[in-house]
Amino acid sequence: MSELEIYHQKTFEEIKHFTEDGIEFWYARELQEILEYKEWRNFLKKQKTLLKQLK
Repeated sequence: MSELEIYHQKTFEEIKHFTEDGIEFWYARELQEILEYKEWRNFLKKQKTLLKQLK
């Protein structure tokens, strides 16, 4: 595992949240910072593109 992968693994683990049932999830605004999107609208635009690809 590269140094970058270890850094991101650690960072994602640090912002992970859990539901009452123990299901893990992340908040988009926290992910935005980790993924280095400076503006929320750019992050939302990318999310919409990815969602279309998944359908």
